[in-house]
Amino acid sequence: MGEQHHHPKTADGGAARRGERRRLLWVIVLTAVTMVGELAGGLYTRSLALLGDAFHMLTHLMSTALAFTAAVIACRPAAPDKTFRWWRIEVLAGLINGLALIPIVGGVLWKAVERLREPVPIDGWGTLAVGSVGLVVNIVCAGLLHRHSKHDLNIRGAFLHLLADAASSVGVLVAAGLAVLFGWTWADPAAALAIGVVVLGWCVSLVRSSSRILLEAAPTHMDLEEIRQAMKEVDGVLEVHDLHVWTITSRMYALTAHVRLQEDLPVSRAEEIGCRLRDLLDGRWEINHATLQFEVAEGASLACEREHDKACDSPRS
Repeated sequence: MGEQHHHPKTADGGAARRGERRRLLWVIVLTAVTMVGELAGGLYTRSLALLGDAFHMLTHLMSTALAFTAAVIACRPAAPDKTFRWWRIEVLAGLINGLALIPIVGGVLWKAVERLREPVPIDGWGTLAVGSVGLVVNIVCAGLLHRHSKHDLNIRGAFLHLLADAASSVGVLVAAGLAVLFGWTWADPAAALAIGVVVLGWCVSLVRSSSRILLEAAPTHMDLEEIRQAMKEVDGVLEVHDLHVWTITSRMYALTAHVRLQEDLPVSRAEEIGCRLRDLLDGRWEINHATLQFEVAEGASLACEREHDKACDSPRS
């Protein structure tokens, strides 16, 4: 028994994936309608914050459509050579969403600085009315995706866009209120500037998370040394080396390791120890795809002992 596999679970199952797609579809419809309303309202009221929010909602509409497409493709049957199906496309979609928003935020920040230098009067009451509708829609859409965003990087990308839209709407309302009460025309570009800075921070966080997965870095919430020590505490395990842990896609983690067993241990116990190790990894860290190669002596695996196969000397993934 040279290797032990624990094949990955399909996250929350097909029902959860279908639920994600339905919610994303609702978000797309609501966002499209609200974006058109904010664009028309921004042109009428001459509010930069409102126009920026409408343009931001356009990018969010595109990102949500991309997230929806990724969710659909990820559940499609894959060819035999796609051993992890299309799961990574969800991570790629999250990365694209984050990268696409950076230049948009840069444009809003640049325009906001220009408006601070030369303020433009706005229709405060009209901006308040349109901004209020946008805020309500953003809150509803964010609520639709909140639960799924905790575990799915693809949905998280769309959810972060919604939070950014909600923050934009709040900024629009604050700026419009100040313009109505005190005639502060500079409040509108100031709100746009603050919105841009916050969105930029969220965007960088999403890009960093997606990049770590694509580079197959260890998940940030996992300590490799802690995992190694826990595996060594399983009865019959003497040493764990060549340990690798990475993320396949959201809620799906993989591990490979060489496990040296006690020298006096019967070969027949390898399967039992493998089951205990897999249960440990799955139960404590949700590592649901584990590949373990057992060794009974320095440099010699159980598979090599039994089969005398020279191929065992080459690195194994």
